[in-house]
Amino acid sequence: MKKYILSILSASMITVAGMAQTINFEEDNHKAISTYDYWVDSPFRTGQLAGQVQIVDNPAPETGVNETAKVLAFNRSRYGSHLYGARIDLKTPIQLSATPTYIHVLVKTPQRGSLALVGLGKRNDWPAQSAEVFQLVRVSTKVIPAGKWADAVFKISGNAAAQLHSLVIVPDTKSMLATDDDYVVYFDEIIHNDDAQPRFSTEVYPLSFDKDQKVTRTDRKLNSFAFSGNRGASANYNLSGLNGTIYIDQMDVKPVSMLIGEEITTAFNYTGDWMHRYVYLDKGNDGKFTPAYSNNMPTEASDLVAYSFLSENNAKTGYNSKGQSVQDGTNANPPAFTIPANMEPGFYRVRCKVDWNSDDAAGSPVQPIGGNGGFIVDLLANIHNENVNLSVMARMCVVTAADGGALPEQIPFGQEFSFNVEMDGDYEITGLVIKHGYNLTGEQYVCENRQWQEEKIALTEDGLITIPAEYIDGNVSIEIKFTNKSTTGFSSQQADELNVLPGKGNLTLQSNSALEYSIVNVIGIVMDKSVLSGQKVVTLPAGVYIVNGQKYLVR
Repeated sequence: MKKYILSILSASMITVAGMAQTINFEEDNHKAISTYDYWVDSPFRTGQLAGQVQIVDNPAPETGVNETAKVLAFNRSRYGSHLYGARIDLKTPIQLSATPTYIHVLVKTPQRGSLALVGLGKRNDWPAQSAEVFQLVRVSTKVIPAGKWADAVFKISGNAAAQLHSLVIVPDTKSMLATDDDYVVYFDEIIHNDDAQPRFSTEVYPLSFDKDQKVTRTDRKLNSFAFSGNRGASANYNLSGLNGTIYIDQMDVKPVSMLIGEEITTAFNYTGDWMHRYVYLDKGNDGKFTPAYSNNMPTEASDLVAYSFLSENNAKTGYNSKGQSVQDGTNANPPAFTIPANMEPGFYRVRCKVDWNSDDAAGSPVQPIGGNGGFIVDLLANIHNENVNLSVMARMCVVTAADGGALPEQIPFGQEFSFNVEMDGDYEITGLVIKHGYNLTGEQYVCENRQWQEEKIALTEDGLITIPAEYIDGNVSIEIKFTNKSTTGFSSQQADELNVLPGKGNLTLQSNSALEYSIVNVIGIVMDKSVLSGQKVVTLPAGVYIVNGQKYLVR
């Protein structure tokens, strides 16, 4: 048995003595396996079809996830109903109670979807009752991905006199048609314990529900939230039209800028009462939000940086992130938090959550966040210093500061930057490659958080060049592109293509045939759009513009 299974069992045995048990298919710790179908006229119940389930060699062992030699293979047949699955009869019945516990099943399936768990058993105070009685049917707490091992989790509870004598694992809860193909699903290591979280996750920043799960309550809604700082941070996120799902992805929205050492306040605009507010910052950029506390307050290392209420054992009196005593009915926003002085500049994931008394960034595993009318929003924060690093790669030219002096090694964050380029006599400038952000020599994405972007901008003249403030959002690396001097003002493009000549305060467009074009600035505003045949000069302020997908710099 794997080490991580043993560690989970040890923890569970301490917290709920005598409850935890594991069923695997290498040891004799189950009574029998068979095929089960709820449909009374199913060919698997009438005897027309049999088999479909067998213990086999693990077809896809994975280090740290599932290393066992044997697993349970089950053929999901098109002749089965929506509650058709692999039945495992237990040597030791599972005792139900009003307090929820959890059954975990390792599963590898070629079909993404929700699994179901059927519990068959009887009441121990009714001796004559059959052990085949339905005690519960539960759907997995999350949708299971296709093609890799995952931990399906089922929340179970029931009458304290009831016991489960058999478990049926249903690999797909939708009804199958006779035209659908059969497929094989593998199950392994079934655990019963008090842990609501999956044993492992291949996801970064996991959720306790499916990302596409729809909102079911109309009386509670997250309308917007905003950040403000004592050193200039300011961002407002309007969620109107986006709050049809519990999870709201704002990762492609412009990141909120936060200065290292700045005090940040978060304001939630939420319709509804008796819900609490939480703000997370993944300070380690490690793909998870880890809370840590001292004296009823988050430590400096804690990824849970601000919250309006937390209490133990659902006590009505708890604390906010300043350690102040508050009641569970609070609708207050969380206290301000400070960006630590020792944080490295970079783009970091921020999660804002409305939930009921839970520090779990995935959403409360005890009281489902969706049922309570909660929401989770992810976005990027640009954690920065007042200045950023600058480097320029220049060949066949001389590059100086705007005043003619040497280029600085650092420039102010978020401000446009100008410099001079003077090409050598036999060469002419063709453009710039601007790489901006953080981790410029490393991976572009760290735990799905973009760290840098690269812009390719066309130029036809050297001289004074101004980089827009939008590109000074981190460290900046500039490469000067050049070619041998040509005898024409336009680059050598095909006659039926659009030629663009950037100049001082304008773009000159030329086409020998009728071509559509659009000119868009770096923040997405359309400056001009039409059909051109011939030549046209478009007057524009200095800056970077995208013409039919190509970037040009207007001086």
